[in-house]
Amino acid sequence: MSLGKFFKWLQPGLRIKRWIAVILLGLLFAVFSSWAVLLYLFNPASEKFDQWGNSLLVGSALGYFLSGFCLITGIYRLIKSMWGLVDRRGARKGLVEAAYERAVLAAGPKVVAIGGGTGLSCVLTGLKRYSRDITAIVSMADDGGSSGKLRQELGINPPGDIRKCLIALADEEPLMGELLDFRFPENELGGHNFGNLFLTALARIRGDFGEGVREANRILSVRGQVLPSTLERVLLVATHEDETKTTGQALICKTDKRIKRLELRPDPQPVAADIVKAIEEAGLIVIGPGSLYTSVIPNLLIRGMAEALARSPAKKVFVCNIMTYEGETRGYDLPDFLKAIDEHTYPHRVYDYVLANNGRHGDTGMLAVKERNAQLVRYDLNHLGNAPFKLLADDVVNPAYPIRHDTQKLAQALVNILNSR
Repeated sequence: MSLGKFFKWLQPGLRIKRWIAVILLGLLFAVFSSWAVLLYLFNPASEKFDQWGNSLLVGSALGYFLSGFCLITGIYRLIKSMWGLVDRRGARKGLVEAAYERAVLAAGPKVVAIGGGTGLSCVLTGLKRYSRDITAIVSMADDGGSSGKLRQELGINPPGDIRKCLIALADEEPLMGELLDFRFPENELGGHNFGNLFLTALARIRGDFGEGVREANRILSVRGQVLPSTLERVLLVATHEDETKTTGQALICKTDKRIKRLELRPDPQPVAADIVKAIEEAGLIVIGPGSLYTSVIPNLLIRGMAEALARSPAKKVFVCNIMTYEGETRGYDLPDFLKAIDEHTYPHRVYDYVLANNGRHGDTGMLAVKERNAQLVRYDLNHLGNAPFKLLADDVVNPAYPIRHDTQKLAQALVNILNSR
């Protein structure tokens, strides 16, 4: 065993050292009890039945009792702690690594992440290295692709964004992620994604989409929980500056018209109690990144969501997109993103930090920028210096694919905000 691994066993919170100590204490009691018995046996016969001899017998009996109690308790609890590590993850990483990881993650912060699609899964992938108490609140407005087909054909909530977040937080082997992401050809099973069919089946078995998602959380050993923002089948309706309307997430994300107002139809029930509880107990709340009008804002339109966020004592961070490449926000700069959120959550302020990127992408990332016709989201630190929030700039870009955040850089930047004064 390397020195580094040895010292990891000494880290607090592993729930292993304490039971080894109890076992050693039991052995110590056994040694002292045996020593007392030997003293009694080798004492002169005249002294065996006086007060000293009786004390030795009583002391040895008590010592053996304590020894048995400590040994049984220590061995049982040690086996129980070790058994919790003997799974596929423990077998891959080794017991010391699994124990160390479990202790570190258990001591991590309570995090709530709000959004949808690829942006939210990016946040979750990075943050699960720091905590296993993460709640992902996922938009239910998707009506395109496989999710849209299942929604139309079977009348269920769109499972696509839920699937991505489950994969991001799953504590399983990479093969499980590949399996859930596998998409059948168009001429097989309608081109559906296996993970979407998996969630659909669970929803049918449990008779409720929410219960199906909870079951998926358990099956995939999710580090935290993934929750739909609403269980009602809602559609997005965007009203543009010229008062025309566009209905449906798939169409809104492609529109080139500026959006004046966004609504959910029908108006869903107030935010669920388990979501409110997670928000109230969180130490860090992350909003975004992701498609502004089709992934982020739909969650904030649920009645009571903005109020719960404003009331929460957590550090609330809006993560701005690095670039815009969709019609719905083409030409937006950072103040445009913030204005849209503020107008849809008024009179509540749902963030007190804004995280923007100041990193550069390499030449290898230029192809992605050109292919998506992406434009950099601009901001001015001096211009926003007196705003009622703190603007922070950090290198959080994925240099190889600069329209997206780097999962590890983003997670580190968020943890730095959480730990800052």
